[in-house]
Amino acid sequence: AKRFFSCAKELLMMKGTVYMVVAMMTMMMMMMSDMVDAHLCLLQPHQRANLDISSAGNDDCYRVTEPCGGSEYVPGTVSATMIAGSVYSVEFQQNLNHYYPQNPGYFIAEIADNDNATWTQFGKTIPDFFSYDMVTQTNFTIQGTVPTQTCEKCVMRVRYLSNNPGEGTTPTFYQCADISITA
Repeated sequence: AKRFFSCAKELLMMKGTVYMVVAMMTMMMMMMSDMVDAHLCLLQPHQRANLDISSAGNDDCYRVTEPCGGSEYVPGTVSATMIAGSVYSVEFQQNLNHYYPQNPGYFIAEIADNDNATWTQFGKTIPDFFSYDMVTQTNFTIQGTVPTQTCEKCVMRVRYLSNNPGEGTTPTFYQCADISITA
């Protein structure tokens, strides 16, 4: 990113329309490269695979493949055990804000028996917001009631539906955690 800014700054200092156009394109490329780094991290329960939220843009949190961002279940791995019928707080972080004012997106938590099951909404959705700067790390909590049906291997999923056409054909980001529900 520093290299892009340096190059763009030098081009802006030069006179001429061509230099201005190239400088603007360089800055746009730099911004686009930052946009595709990271978007959603599931903190509690802990998401599948690695989790690094030390800075915005970490690849651990960039998952756009349905249903769980491409992260597969590892047998025997459960990141949280929940009690059936109790209230549980799902905590997650939005790494980059992709607010689209014409059609604002939202965050939703869901639970299912496994990756290929029917997803049931957990708690209320949270609307996306305008943050003045896309490069943000904003934490959210969705509280919901744990289903009364017990299971040894269920999946908690959080999705960020940005509705932003600048995200291409996949403006949805996914994170999953493997959980169990006990009586």
